[in-house]
Amino acid sequence: MLKNTTKEDILIEALPYIQRYEGKTFVIKYGGAAMTDTDLQESFAKDVTLLKKIGINIVIVHGGGKAITDLSGKLGLETRFHDGQRITDAETLLNVVMTLVGTTNKDIVRLINRNGGSAVGLSGMDGELLQAKKFLYNGIDLGFVGEVESVNTKFIELLLSNGSIPVIAPVGVGADGEMYNINADLAAASIASALNAEKLFYMTDTEGILIDGELIPTLTNGKAKQYIAEGLISGGMVPKVQSSFDAIEQGVKKVHIINGTVTHSILLEIFTNVGVGTQIIKSEKLKQNIEKKNKKEQDFLDFSTLTKYGLYELFHLADKLKKTPELRPLTGKSIALIFQKPSLRTRISFEVGIAQLGGIPIVLNNETIGLGTRESSYDVAKVLSRYNDGIVARVFEHSLLEELAAHGTVPVINALSDLLHPCQILADVYTLYEHNALRPGMKIVFIGDGNNVANSWIELAGIFPMHFVLGAPKGFQPDPVVMQKSLAAGISKIEIIDDPVKAANGADVLYTDVWTSMGQEDEKQKRLAAFKGFTISKKLLDHASPNCLVMHCLPAHRGEEITDEVMIGSQSVIFDQAENRLHIQKALLCSLFGSIDSSMIQKFSIEAKNYEKTKATVSA
Repeated sequence: MLKNTTKEDILIEALPYIQRYEGKTFVIKYGGAAMTDTDLQESFAKDVTLLKKIGINIVIVHGGGKAITDLSGKLGLETRFHDGQRITDAETLLNVVMTLVGTTNKDIVRLINRNGGSAVGLSGMDGELLQAKKFLYNGIDLGFVGEVESVNTKFIELLLSNGSIPVIAPVGVGADGEMYNINADLAAASIASALNAEKLFYMTDTEGILIDGELIPTLTNGKAKQYIAEGLISGGMVPKVQSSFDAIEQGVKKVHIINGTVTHSILLEIFTNVGVGTQIIKSEKLKQNIEKKNKKEQDFLDFSTLTKYGLYELFHLADKLKKTPELRPLTGKSIALIFQKPSLRTRISFEVGIAQLGGIPIVLNNETIGLGTRESSYDVAKVLSRYNDGIVARVFEHSLLEELAAHGTVPVINALSDLLHPCQILADVYTLYEHNALRPGMKIVFIGDGNNVANSWIELAGIFPMHFVLGAPKGFQPDPVVMQKSLAAGISKIEIIDDPVKAANGADVLYTDVWTSMGQEDEKQKRLAAFKGFTISKKLLDHASPNCLVMHCLPAHRGEEITDEVMIGSQSVIFDQAENRLHIQKALLCSLFGSIDSSMIQKFSIEAKNYEKTKATVSA
């Protein structure tokens, strides 16, 4: 479980999920190590029994591939697969039936009942539960392998209404009475679709979908097709992925490919903010994770329209752009950059980023346009929308951004306002992601003023689970509306503590900002007095966790909010944050203003490899 999590925290965290899923149906494809390891077997049996006891309908479809293969070896039968599908001749079919229906199914039923459940073992042949026909995989005859034509849901629903847990062996029957071996993943998807299930779970022996060793927390249909074509998703994972999208198309709300080697993995996935696998979603682009309004592309003024999975999409897009800098998805597009405030990192990162993506940055300072004074925000929004494909604005008052968004017809990005600084926080969490330090439940401690940066951290806590602490003296609290909205999301623990040492205790990240921001110069002496003792020093860092990372959004007043020793110390990632403003903002720009075709990435990858080969040949 999460670090520093009490039993009370766990129960409180689980309560809204229990209420949400009461009466819903979950279909679980049970397989892999979870079926063979004694501890994992007990964990699984207790999990499904608990789920049933609290009012969730559970249907289990099990595999048994290892047992079938082992028995085939003992009988001298050859085992053959094609893209994860077992080629099944007449002798192998008898082996499948003996193993799945005769032993495996009954072992699972006995295990659940021993742990307090009420399981009933079935095969797809019982009551014509799974009516099947011969399955030709891309025109290839796999023998007695079937695909589901229909599911007798009345039979399953009767068992569920009687408080039972159906445990189904994936062997179906054809119209002519012929038996068929059905891939358990495909059978589970068909059953979940027929039952209009809330969730479909695939238990695997890996963390989820891994691409080049990296976990993909969310997978879209287009990317799945690309990965399968490139061989990055192969073997038994292919039918899991394909059946996942089939299930979603047919009405299943969500599909999860989870790590069955983790004890109580199903409970962790359902009732906590701890991710243990990959979630399958339908949307093809990040923009489909972002709501549309006013019949134009969605603005990025805050985190209200961004999901946790959309956040990871941005990370992966930033990674791709770093690896393939030749991509020019903004070619022919111009973006207006409005700067009411002086800027170093924000201006350079956006200006360079747009140029690197092939676009044209149009930089406008306050003296040039006089936003809200010389010209109204209404007029500026209308004019810039007719000249440009987007607007990026760094302003004093957040209301000006809202006016630009309301009256413009192109997307507007908040590059900073007095209320929020979302682009900075995107760079910050991307930096943690790059350092393998971003994880649900981590303790982020912001030492300093409850300003726009702190507000954006709190807003992020509404979509990404964390323990966020603002260490600030009384009178320097964050925006109450932002605070209340994130607390209402109920996925993060958020605290305000006026003791910097107490706040920093056990921190995974210590973050700070200047105590006196631009426009607050008249308050400097008052603020210096109020924040005395809130400096991030080596002494304060000693109260954090041993691997705590130190962050600062810059510019820094060394000796005030942070000491020089800590700022340039080994635990500082401050200048990584600054660099990542460029990379994550490029990803954001692409998601709103451009598009990257997977073939473009593949094309540049191939060209890069060919170039390296040519260079090596010439050198030799």
